[in-house]
Amino acid sequence: MAAGTHGRQEIGASLPRAPRPVAVPRVRRLPVVPKPVRGEAFASWVDRVAAKLDVPAGQAAHALGLECRSGTSTTRPKFFGITLTPASLGGLRDATGLPVRELQQMQLARYGRTVLDLTGLDLARKASLRAVTAREWMMPTWSRACPACLAESPVWPLWWRLGIAAVCPVHRCLLIDVCPACEVRLLRGNERIPRGLLTRPPLPEPGECANRPPHGPKGRAGLCRQPLAAIPTVAVPGPLVALQRRVLAIAEGSPATLAGEPVRTAAWFTALRYLTALARLTAGEDDFAVLPGFAAEEFIQDRQRRTDRPRGGGGSQLVAMPATAAQTLAALALTAPVLDASSTDVGVNLLAPWAESLTTLRRALGRTDPLRHTARPAVLDRMVAAVAPRPSRVAGALVATGTRDLTPRHIPHLADRDDYRELMATHLPGTAEASGRRLTALAQARLAGAASWAEAAAVLDMDARRATRAANTLVQRITDPDGFWKAARTAAERMQERGLVDDAARRSALADLREIPHRDLVSVFHPLGRDVTWQRQRHAAAWVWQHFTSGDVREAPAYALGWENETSTESIREGWRRFHTRLPAPAADALTVWGTARLAQKGTQ
Repeated sequence: MAAGTHGRQEIGASLPRAPRPVAVPRVRRLPVVPKPVRGEAFASWVDRVAAKLDVPAGQAAHALGLECRSGTSTTRPKFFGITLTPASLGGLRDATGLPVRELQQMQLARYGRTVLDLTGLDLARKASLRAVTAREWMMPTWSRACPACLAESPVWPLWWRLGIAAVCPVHRCLLIDVCPACEVRLLRGNERIPRGLLTRPPLPEPGECANRPPHGPKGRAGLCRQPLAAIPTVAVPGPLVALQRRVLAIAEGSPATLAGEPVRTAAWFTALRYLTALARLTAGEDDFAVLPGFAAEEFIQDRQRRTDRPRGGGGSQLVAMPATAAQTLAALALTAPVLDASSTDVGVNLLAPWAESLTTLRRALGRTDPLRHTARPAVLDRMVAAVAPRPSRVAGALVATGTRDLTPRHIPHLADRDDYRELMATHLPGTAEASGRRLTALAQARLAGAASWAEAAAVLDMDARRATRAANTLVQRITDPDGFWKAARTAAERMQERGLVDDAARRSALADLREIPHRDLVSVFHPLGRDVTWQRQRHAAAWVWQHFTSGDVREAPAYALGWENETSTESIREGWRRFHTRLPAPAADALTVWGTARLAQKGTQ
């Protein structure tokens, strides 16, 4: 992938392919339609057409030749306000005679080269819209609005449907998200059928909300009668109004700079999304000082909701569109200092406190960076790299003096259980014991001379996936690197004092131990009144392998290749648990004798 794109499509690739007009049933040319206003949203224009024809908007959509999905009382044009299907474009051409470009300029796809990335939108698949709308900063079935603007004109600008919409630059007020009367987002229409256009009377009065709230009465009484122009607004300080103007100018294609360096407009908005996610995780009280009280309160409440009710998706949820105009205003204001920094050096200094807070947060939670897969442009990538914590925070505290006689061959894949509990567990809070013992073994391999965590896993011939998780994730939980290495060294010294064992030779000798022969187990289990089943043969082999190699039983040869008869992993693990916890001492002693003999046959001990 080219530097600076980081998963975002190149200019032009983010727009759905421009549809060609196709043959559709002949649509009668309308005698007159309102001329679209520059910057007007398509839904706004359709509503004005409906008012001109004195029909419900759903009927106007059919008269305009739009490709629709119809219900009993509403109709929904396909990809309404986002882009035009070939059938819709052909119908509009016949019904209105308007130029194709003028019709396309009213669609959100107009911003596909700047604010939005519509990659993945397939006009042949309705379901493709769901992923795009969840990812992008746009409002496909509702809008924000300025009541003062609507008092002057019935036209709803297209940019009110973008996730960057927060402030009216003309009236210097916060945009409205929700009608205070019906508590439904503006232009939502029927809450159960988002943006469903009414196909039969009664018609709303001009300037009314006209949403149909859920569980409301039917007919005209079911329409919200709230006059939009009468909704109260909140004033916004002048500098933030100017900020909104700058962001809108970039959205319209004006040249953009990021920390003093020229960037594509799409890259600038990618940076905005990344920095918004970072602010959601790390912005503090000092940062909130630049925000009006209402915006800071909304931003903090949103963070609290994310903490109290975490959703799946990780970084994808952190970069999601701000839910309200106030949250958008906060995001624009918090990220502006970095975006507008005079140089990358200044930007790095501004990013440093957030990077430090993120590092502290993820180490406290024992997690990797939740934004590691989030796209960011090359300029921001360099800045983030400059403030990222050194990966050698823990490894850098290792004093590689070696340990007497200890080599990787003498290190089991899981460190001794008692040593781990007494020495290591306190350094790895919230860690499963098996995972902590694995990291301890890797640490002992580092003490024995391995130059990196990856090399430690390799010299131990350890499962790469589990070793990587231990090195990349569990290490983040260590708050006292010096104490961690001191404890690991003490655990290694204890292992030497007990007598070193060639664990590598044992793993090799028992690598083919899939089951213990039936005849060898009869004398073990029959005196205890237990049958020798093929499952017990496998569990016994796993017990011997774990006992002599101190490995993770999940990696025992008896389990590694799965079982026939479509036995589930969960069933196998439950069978092992019962076998292990219910194994009588005489049987354990007998299996130990059998394992010792097996190792002797293989030339080891």
